[in-house]
Order: sequence, then structure tokens, then C-alpha cells
Amino acid sequence: MSLHQESRPRGRLIMRDRLKAQLAGSRDELIALCSALGRNDSQNPPGDTSGMAGTCRAALAGVAGIRVETLVNNAPKVNLVATLTGAHPGPRLVLNGHLDTGPVADLDRWTVPPFGGVVETDRIYGRGIADMKAGLAADVLAMRTLAQFRDDLHGELVLMLVADEGTGGRDGTQFVLSSRPELAGDAMLSGDVGSPRVARIGEKGFVWIEIEATGKSAAGAHPHLGANAILHLVPALQAIQSLSEAPVSIPDTMRRAIEKAAPLSERLNGAGETHTLTHNTVNIGLIQGGIRINSVPSRASARVDIRMPPGSSVEAVTTQIAELLDSIPHIAWRVIDLAEPNWTMPEERIVSLLAGNAAEVLGQDIGVSIRPGFSDSRFFRLQQVPAVVYGVTPQNGNAPDEHVLIADLEAVYRVHALTAFDFLSPPAR
Repeated sequence: MSLHQESRPRGRLIMRDRLKAQLAGSRDELIALCSALGRNDSQNPPGDTSGMAGTCRAALAGVAGIRVETLVNNAPKVNLVATLTGAHPGPRLVLNGHLDTGPVADLDRWTVPPFGGVVETDRIYGRGIADMKAGLAADVLAMRTLAQFRDDLHGELVLMLVADEGTGGRDGTQFVLSSRPELAGDAMLSGDVGSPRVARIGEKGFVWIEIEATGKSAAGAHPHLGANAILHLVPALQAIQSLSEAPVSIPDTMRRAIEKAAPLSERLNGAGETHTLTHNTVNIGLIQGGIRINSVPSRASARVDIRMPPGSSVEAVTTQIAELLDSIPHIAWRVIDLAEPNWTMPEERIVSLLAGNAAEVLGQDIGVSIRPGFSDSRFFRLQQVPAVVYGVTPQNGNAPDEHVLIADLEAVYRVHALTAFDFLSPPAR
């Protein structure tokens, strides 16, 4: 018996052991549901999530104690909310996941149909199967399983399956939380893509900007009569790159968590991840300028993705951008989109419960860190709701033959279900 288990009353341990047995016997059902989700095309754009929502609704249909509703702001971007109310009063835990996926890349290089839900030995293939159809399957089946333990639950479990995560969440999580603010809950757990070996309790913020340069058009044979906007753009791009060297004072608690997880997370996600998580990053993602080779361009532009860790802010970064760019001639810039860095403290109950359950399921301790990218968890944290992302490892993520290991899928399913059961149990006195 682990220390994590010893804090639970004996009756609770008995029910928890029954839950564990139920989870262990659900492998085939879990694989079938993940494969079924893999057969839905919910590429965003255009973001039609009606098929995905339908598959999830069918999986929950007829389960006693589960109430399902559809929320739509912009059809066919469908959101599905399912609620399981326990027999006793208590907190509300939200399982949040997105129904949309990114587009299929390099279709000619796929060896299986991207929407075939192909199962081969130890893995399941498909576009979005890792990001995040596997996490959806885990949470839908977790709710179905926990419905059998409704009499032991204190509080409410909400399954919030949303559209539009890949394009900002305005018709997904943002819409659901604005129209039904009570659904923010007391804690949130997401099965978005990551690794069963690392729980992500925060994410970097971002400021996306467009820089525009102006010049004067002329024939390419007479450049002395014009002013090349692309050349005007170059010093602005060189200046903005220096943001990656700006110092950031990360909160000590978060820095310690990131550094403690570093050896494990860098093995999983590549050397240098820790530096990325603790520093500003600048990516010049798009450059446009000119109309033809033999004309001096009068306009040029670049779009830049700037990410900042906890300890920085949108205001700090936009102030730095202004200091760098406002004095450069022929340059103007504007913010396209933004989000603040956000994080949950490692000592929050949802974090400790998940870390303990992951160690129990995997047989080893996991890391606790932040994500370099953003997710819908930020909308919960910005409302002061503790949020954790814990999902499968992407295999060929966003690339041909994307797939997920069934062992990862099983781990996420078991950890999410056990964590939800524990969170909706009375804390030890």
C-alpha cells in the first residue's frame, strides 16, 4: 500500500480497488472508442466538429446519471457538455478536451488513411489521434466508468468537449465558459497531447505581431528611383530577435519545478526544452513582400510569434517591442493575438493527486513542468481555476502516419479516472 493510498478511509480504498479492476478490464472498449473517433474528420479549418461530437454523444448515450447537452455558437463548430452528478455535495471537476484537429499534411506520404482509425498491434493511427482524440477517448470512457460509482462521488464531474481550440477557442472553450460560467469548475484536467511521464501545470504566454515596412516602388532596372521595403524590414527583424535575450524573473516555485523535471522532459521533448521554457522565444514565421522580381517592393511585412514564460507579461513584452521598433524608420507594427503566461501552483490538490496516481499507474514518479505551447487550459487558469494537462505522447505528431501507443492511451485513461475519483472524494481529515 502506497503512502498515497494510506490517507484514504478503508471503505474508499475498497471502492477504489473496484474502480481499478474496472479500468483494467476496459482495454478493448478504450481502443474501439479511440479508433471510432479516429474515423471522424474534424480538421480545423473548417472546424466541423459535429461528427466528433456525435461519436462522443453515442458513447455516453443511455448511461444512467449522465446528462448530455450541445452548445453551439457558430455551426458546425459543435461543443458537447456532459455532466455526472455525484450522490453527495462536493466540488466540480472539469475534464476539458478539443474535438478539432489540425489539417492533414503531406497526404501522399501517409501509409494508412488519415481518417481510418487504423489499429495495428500496439498503436492506433490517424490525423489528430494524438492531438487529441486519444485524450477524448480516455475522458469519455472515464466518465462512463465513473458513472458506475456515482453513489461514492462527492460533487460533479463535467466533460467539456469543445470546438475551435486550434484557432483560438472563441467558438469553443471561450464560448462555453462565457455562456455557462459555472462550468469553469473548481479544477480542470485535460488530456491534451504531452506525455504520461510529465504533467504540465502551466504554459508560456504569447504575443503575435505583424511588422509592416513601407518603401517606394520602381522598376528593378532603376532601383535608385525607389526605396526597397524589404530592406527597411530587415533591421526591424534583427531588432525583434533580441527579445530572446531579455532577462525574465520566473517565480521560484515554477523555476524549481521546471528544473526538477528537466532531465526527464528533455529526454522526451529534446535537448534545450528547459531553456525554451525559461526564456522568451522569437519565431519569424511569415515574410511577405514584393510583386515580382523586377520591381522594387513598396511594401513588406512579417508575422512574428513571441512566447514568454511565467514572470513576464503581455504588457512587459509589448513595451519591449515598442522600445525596439518605434524608432526604426518606415516601420509600423500591430498585435494580432496575445495571451498571458499562466500556471497552477504545484501544491494544488489536483496536481498532487494526478502526480500520485501517475506514479501508481506507471510505477515511477513523473515530472511536473509547463508547456512551451498554449492550450485551452489557459482559459481556466485565468479564472483562478487550477488546471493540469496530462496526455499521450505524440508519435509523428502533426505529420504523416501520426499515431499513439495504446500503452500511453491506457495510462492516461487510468490516471484521469483515478484522479477524478480521488478529487470527488472527501479529503482525508
